[in-house]
Amino acid sequence: MKNKNSAATVAGVVASEPKKYDCCGEAFYEFDLCVKRLSGAVDLIPVNMPAILRDELKRGDKLCLIGQVRTYNKVVDGKSRLIVVFFALEAAEYTGSENYVELTGFFCKPPVLRMTPLGRNICDVQLAVNRERGKTDYVPLILWGRTAQHIARLNVGAHVNIIGRLQSRMYQKQTEQGVVEKTAYEVSVRRITEVTDDE
Repeated sequence: MKNKNSAATVAGVVASEPKKYDCCGEAFYEFDLCVKRLSGAVDLIPVNMPAILRDELKRGDKLCLIGQVRTYNKVVDGKSRLIVVFFALEAAEYTGSENYVELTGFFCKPPVLRMTPLGRNICDVQLAVNRERGKTDYVPLILWGRTAQHIARLNVGAHVNIIGRLQSRMYQKQTEQGVVEKTAYEVSVRRITEVTDDE
């Protein structure tokens, strides 16, 4: 089902052994898709895909998928965590790596401006994106440089359209057991525009 607020395309190589599961009587695959960036770095994107889109699926297969960035809450280690996935709606011909996300939504938390150790501005934002059937996805965004400084001035409720890519980012977190390496999934924003009421 098309959603004017959320459109995405990812193309890459299946990087993990696909797991088949059943949801409401429909079969799905769950796997990580390895998508190369222009820089040569890679993003490992978690994908949920209806099994009807592909009869058989194995690690190493090349896929181009059209769908949406979706989120849901899951209890992990006793705490509720926001899970970010790419949900496939269609399959297309694979012609090379691709990672494109376009979202329209509202800031649902105040933007957080911070600085990297190298002195670069970063802004973290959570975007509420309305989906069909009254559902809402809460998508983490990350913005850089001057754009980050500008966006940090916007308030909760700001209505924006963004274009970017879904990325995976490794980071280290201090825990009672010591430093643990974790992965964050977010949309790295390339372009952002405010949406006016008459659009």
